[in-house]
Amino acid sequence: MLSSRRSPVGGAAASLSKQLWATYAQRAPARTYATVVPSQLQSGPTIDVTDKLPVHYSKDGKPKEKLVILGSGWAGYTLLRAIDKEKYDTYLVSPNTYFAMTPLLASAATGALEFRNVMEPVRETFDTYFWHAYCDGIDFAQKKVHLTPAYPPPFRAVDPTHHSHDAHESWKSQEEGRTYALPYDKLVIACGTYNRTFGTEGVKQNAWFLKDVQNSRAIRYRILECFEQAEHPDLTDEQRRNLLHFIVVGGGPTGAEFAAALYDLIRKDIKRIFPKLQPLAKITIFDAAGGILNSFDESLQEYAKKQFLHDGIDLKLNRKPIRVERGKFIVEPDGEVPFGMLVWSTGNAQGPLVNSIDEAKKDKSGALLTNGLLQVLAAGEGEATVEGKTVEGVYSLGDCAQIVDYSLPATAQVASQKAKYLANLLNGKTKTSSTTGQLEPFRWKNMGSMTRLSSSTGIAQLKGGKLQGKPASALWHSTYGLYLTITWRTKIGVAVTWILNALFGRSLSRM
Repeated sequence: MLSSRRSPVGGAAASLSKQLWATYAQRAPARTYATVVPSQLQSGPTIDVTDKLPVHYSKDGKPKEKLVILGSGWAGYTLLRAIDKEKYDTYLVSPNTYFAMTPLLASAATGALEFRNVMEPVRETFDTYFWHAYCDGIDFAQKKVHLTPAYPPPFRAVDPTHHSHDAHESWKSQEEGRTYALPYDKLVIACGTYNRTFGTEGVKQNAWFLKDVQNSRAIRYRILECFEQAEHPDLTDEQRRNLLHFIVVGGGPTGAEFAAALYDLIRKDIKRIFPKLQPLAKITIFDAAGGILNSFDESLQEYAKKQFLHDGIDLKLNRKPIRVERGKFIVEPDGEVPFGMLVWSTGNAQGPLVNSIDEAKKDKSGALLTNGLLQVLAAGEGEATVEGKTVEGVYSLGDCAQIVDYSLPATAQVASQKAKYLANLLNGKTKTSSTTGQLEPFRWKNMGSMTRLSSSTGIAQLKGGKLQGKPASALWHSTYGLYLTITWRTKIGVAVTWILNALFGRSLSRM
């Protein structure tokens, strides 16, 4: 019997594995696979840390104002680097200890870049205090933010083939009851957004998201796991095709770039390592709209569609998702579609912090409304206007905020431009209008947009015209891989990784 061949150690390990699985399945919320480790600390009152904070003085002898920034994304991190540290004691609060180059996450998820190539440690920003924590709430009257320490589980403490996508909510429970209040003179809410699921059943349990580096890491693990499992000789070709069917829900830039990056991986390196399995692999993009990359010019949209179809990436448009089950996507009118991995990329939804703020006006999507100076507008009767009353000392930018009557796309470009504007405003460098004598409001400078469609093709919509094919791909690689990466260490790391991949192929080992 097969069971007689199993060593005592192997049997004990299998038994322990089952116990661990059962334990974490009982503890974890229904909507996540992340392990929840109960805090050993007793619940208690919120601790005010005002007296524990150092007091520094500016050159004029006055105490520096305390500037608290919530979030380490494009908005928060750009502001952190640009703010005048001689004028402010700057505090950054984030559940992530890094800034992620989000346009490069798809490359990291498919092995074209290493994870360290798309991250910048926030602690390496000088003259800044950083707390690895969640903001549970804001007391605007007392001008304090309530924080809970963030303790993510070790990678092997979660199902490694599954998600960090909803881990924020589960990690938080480890330190429930332990909170402290951080005072501020000025507060910047730049906490970003969550993934939008439209209430589709089973998405949080059975799909992967591509929002941060943890997501990227889980996706890479799962891709390789699908091929490893499909290699076993007991499977039929139909079972292998199901396991090697990769679905992307959402035909926007994130979904399209991930599909393109995955195509490159399968076409080049999977073909080298799994030559018999490569022909069985398939990529399908599902979208509720009638096209993909709808933010681009129609001619560029059409070029992208033709490129994907040429590469064998199937496009299923005008589809209605019903639910996602483990290994099955139920969608109209196709019915039940099997998959090995499904990546969900259908837009943004506001997180629990922004949803909990009742003191501010919000737009229809739930984003905080600000005036042109990026000050948060106070809640009250009547329509939101630029001249409306603001919440004292509170600003907001990034995906969680919109300027009233000046709606802008939720992109890294907009977030970083807002951050630079706010830094100039707080540093006292914003120009005043020659006609009104008031501070000039924020105005977005559209620098264009671009998307990679493969390692050698792409599309770019620029102020001066349009690009497609190899020129657009070259522009994408130089812009995101070299120009927008921040430190020289990262720039060199990206370039070296690309060179090594070109010479020797990607490293597809799993950890």
